[in-house]
Amino acid sequence: MQLKDVGEFNFIHSIQDNTIYDPATVVNGIGDDCAVYKSSIGYDQLISTDTMVEGIHFSFHYMMPYDVGYRLMTANLSDIAAMGGIPRQVVLSVAAEEYVDTDILQDIYRGIKDQCRRFGVNLIGGDTVRIKGPMVWTITIIGEVPFGESVLRSGAKVGDIVGVTNYVGYAATGLGALTHSLQGYPMTTIGHQRPNPQIELGIQLRELGVHSMNDISDGLSSELWDIAQASQVAIIIDEARVPLHEETYKLAASLQTNPVDYALYGGEDFQLVFTAPKSLESSLQDLDGITIIGEVIEGTPSVQAITKDKTIRTLDGKGYNHFHE
Repeated sequence: MQLKDVGEFNFIHSIQDNTIYDPATVVNGIGDDCAVYKSSIGYDQLISTDTMVEGIHFSFHYMMPYDVGYRLMTANLSDIAAMGGIPRQVVLSVAAEEYVDTDILQDIYRGIKDQCRRFGVNLIGGDTVRIKGPMVWTITIIGEVPFGESVLRSGAKVGDIVGVTNYVGYAATGLGALTHSLQGYPMTTIGHQRPNPQIELGIQLRELGVHSMNDISDGLSSELWDIAQASQVAIIIDEARVPLHEETYKLAASLQTNPVDYALYGGEDFQLVFTAPKSLESSLQDLDGITIIGEVIEGTPSVQAITKDKTIRTLDGKGYNHFHE
């Protein structure tokens, strides 16, 4: 059935069920002009928003509708993870053509709701409008972090070590395999379609006392540049220490590309990159999924890498940019 046949309000009623997963924080959810939620005493509030546009951020050639919702929710959760925060509430707006099949929309919502359920996040409101052109989905997420404990990009200090969570370049590898219709990339393909935010690790890193943190949505190089510029420091990493999945090496060999470039410039892994005092190194290595890849040094803001042949190259601060080719 098409959206025009269902109508805005009937469609909203159809997706209202199973939207509250932490009722203790909600006074009133979907149904009024505004939702009403409770903030916690002793916590700062976090807020972020992400938009995904069909044909730019996702394609139904490579993803099922469920994956689109799952990935959209992950992008928002990852912003909260990067602050060491706890996600609490989301509001969601969708713009779609009147002829879109409502089954597609329902499946996208199912992906969103499954991620909300997993992390105890309430869907408390939003909007649905008609558009001529590709679908546009926007989520605004609200989270919280103990008062004064947000982990910012601007906290890196000379002498810090630099670390990342899990594999980097994972999603770009999956997208490369899908784009070139290559078989034999089951892990990274799923990694592109259904990435997961690092909420638990973000909280653990905050509690340990890391100095700065950023989520890897636009590529490791771009995120390191964000930290370097915000903190007014220089960063150097060892490319050989960047954790790459075996499928990344396999794809790079097949396409004759540099495997580490999938991590540096690919993006959408939704992992975390952070800097921390050297004294925390052993505690960090006790956590699952942590790899130390470099250090913070004195100098004007820059990001450099030691290559496999032991030369040093300056990394571009490029990642995905909506307004550049």
